Amino acid sequence: MNTPLPADLAARCGWYDSPGGLVLLSQVPESYFGEPMILVSSHNQVGRLYPIDHTHVRGEDGTILDLDDLSRSSRYHEEEVTFDACGVPLAGTLITPATPGPHPAAVLVHGAAGGQRDFNRLFVQPFLDAGVGVLIYDKSGHGLSGGGEPTIFDQADAASAALDLLRTQPDIDAERTGLAGISNGMWSVPMVAGRRPDVAFVVGIGSPGVSMAQSEVHRRTKILRDSGVGEPTVAAVARAWRAAFAVAAAGAGSTDEAMVAELEHALAEVVGAPDLDRYIPPGYVQENPMLSPIPPLLPARELVDMLAGDPDPELTHDPVQDYRKVRCPVLLQYGAEDTSVPVERSVERLTAAFGRIGAASTIRVYPGLEHLLNVVPNDVPDRDREAVMYTFRDFSFGPGVRQELTSWLAAM
Repeated sequence: MNTPLPADLAARCGWYDSPGGLVLLSQVPESYFGEPMILVSSHNQVGRLYPIDHTHVRGEDGTILDLDDLSRSSRYHEEEVTFDACGVPLAGTLITPATPGPHPAAVLVHGAAGGQRDFNRLFVQPFLDAGVGVLIYDKSGHGLSGGGEPTIFDQADAASAALDLLRTQPDIDAERTGLAGISNGMWSVPMVAGRRPDVAFVVGIGSPGVSMAQSEVHRRTKILRDSGVGEPTVAAVARAWRAAFAVAAAGAGSTDEAMVAELEHALAEVVGAPDLDRYIPPGYVQENPMLSPIPPLLPARELVDMLAGDPDPELTHDPVQDYRKVRCPVLLQYGAEDTSVPVERSVERLTAAFGRIGAASTIRVYPGLEHLLNVVPNDVPDRDREAVMYTFRDFSFGPGVRQELTSWLAAM
């Protein structure tokens, strides 16, 4: 039986001084990735800690650490904050350098994974190194925040409300407040930046330049391809998912017989595929089967009944229409090996959008890096890359990538 996470772990999350330098303690208290996790980060490395009892944890190298022995760093100041997003109470933490302000600052918007604020601590260091404060928060339906699971449109409302709060803080320079996002959060960030001229800058990691449906087709087919599934099967799966997402986007009232027939034909091809067993579902797929690259192998009408509720505009929202309205400087960073986002297509579309409006944009694509700008380990089979990334096994941010973000922010 696994030992549960320490009950006071959230209060312990933060930065600590150690003989080897600054150390960050963070957590993923939810089972989104298959199990709750305690994470420790130093320099570009992120590792796992395993609870032994209320105060002791074990590192992956077997080292036992007493949490009570940690010395919290005085380099940063943290303040608990609350704000309201369209009637939903949200809770967060404002982290700023301990040096005299006012400081520029950013709201950091969640990706799809998890939803409690401490996971986002992993991406805060480059901002703090540039003297920029960061507001992290529990998204709606998670942690100490109210409400239910948010859409990308709800997340945009939350980011805008967080920005309003940020601009009222006495230690924050209201004229230099911006938005940052990870993955799924970068469908929401450009919505806000496109409608608010007071957004001073935008920073994104793994930012999609296509719709959610297109991005998910990329993710699911890439995972199968990396697992050794052949191209005919991958093509059939892509067709099935496109048909399924079309049904979900249209909703029950707009699903016609042609859409059902397309889904039925595509599913028949997938059911007959001889090589799907090459894909072995990781923990996060077992936790949430709808994230599986393989569509539910059900009769088409049964799957339509499952998918066709209210129309889902998230699936077809094109972020390019929002980026075309953005006037502030933008930095987007991608790993060339990104499983979740079609990088080449995203960069192509966003470059065209920025060129059209003459925005001060910088887009960087780093060879050999994955979705979270982490190094793809050489000894990990292609099929396991995503699972290894999200369980933080041998996780390391790419060399120089975070420093480039720091330099860009410092020059703002």
